[in-house]
Amino acid sequence: MKKIITLCFTLTTTLMLAQNTQHSKVIDSLLQKSIKENNIPAMAAAVINGDNVFYGTAGTISNKSSEAVTNKTLFHIGSNTKAFTSFLAFQQIEKGNLSLETPFFSLFPELKNDKNSAYHSITLKDLLSHNAQVQPFTAGTEFLSLKITAKTTESKRVEFAQQVLAQPTVEKGTYSNAGYVLAAMMIEKSAKKSYENLLADFMKQQNWDYSFGFPNKKSLNHAWGHWVENNELTALPSTHSYKLEDFMLSAGDLSMNIVDYSSWLQLHLKGYNSEIGILKSENFKKMHFEVDNYSYGWGNAVQGTQKLSFHDGTTGTFYTHAILIPENKLGITIFANAADEKHMEAIYEMQQQLISQLKKITNGNNSKP
Repeated sequence: MKKIITLCFTLTTTLMLAQNTQHSKVIDSLLQKSIKENNIPAMAAAVINGDNVFYGTAGTISNKSSEAVTNKTLFHIGSNTKAFTSFLAFQQIEKGNLSLETPFFSLFPELKNDKNSAYHSITLKDLLSHNAQVQPFTAGTEFLSLKITAKTTESKRVEFAQQVLAQPTVEKGTYSNAGYVLAAMMIEKSAKKSYENLLADFMKQQNWDYSFGFPNKKSLNHAWGHWVENNELTALPSTHSYKLEDFMLSAGDLSMNIVDYSSWLQLHLKGYNSEIGILKSENFKKMHFEVDNYSYGWGNAVQGTQKLSFHDGTTGTFYTHAILIPENKLGITIFANAADEKHMEAIYEMQQQLISQLKKITNGNNSKP
């Protein structure tokens, strides 16, 4: 009997490996076609079906390189970093150090004054759901009026907050990078540890590769971002002056590879369905769906009977798209190292093709599209 069980296990494993390879080849092929048609130097993608993840990659680290990307190549995920900020907040909530209703100024009373009275009641919940009415800081021109003189990143965040909170309010629901900087301040104040160290600790616990900032600054063998310059798609070298301010990390400056980022998405799918104990299931559900349209680090919608959560991230040189159906433990994510309008259209075309492939996987149909 033991030999039969061993043989069955071997056959099952071999079949699964064959299916994984076949699905990954299909994804590779879809990506290869897309980068050629749309002048994208590289793409990576993954389809998640419960415990199974099927990866694909295509292209080179830059349009001036012959080095192929792999599933270990880091790409910049931009605003998809916000989901990590939300996660770190919920870690502190479960430790009893924070709550969604914690007022910002209860942790930073020294910043409270008559000039920012419009913001006196904002809470962590408001900041994470883009309802704190703080200015967006999604365009580079918004930073020109700032005067940041502090030396440490934590002190820069405080200086940034002082200036942001002196500006006029915007409509509730306005997407705000600044709000996520203020949320990071609350997280690190409650944890008595810097946001950067909290995030680094979590990444290392998961044994995930990552970098803060553009990935080719960590290694020239990772993906280079591209933008259009003089009507040509241009790769930005690691020495290029374009970068996000270090105090903006919590809003969108993390880089990951497709394997580890997919594991992050799986963590959410499993946590939502009470399969892991890293956070309570109820908190994963709050993160994705407690607030309509945009909850805490995740956008959401209902399509038919299915609840979807999603997020896109870009700094204009990379693009990341992720979409989850948590109740079904399904997901798709796509990376690209270019983010012009044509490239974004290609990414959404790829989304539809990967959804078709996901349907074949869930239906047990292993044929190519």
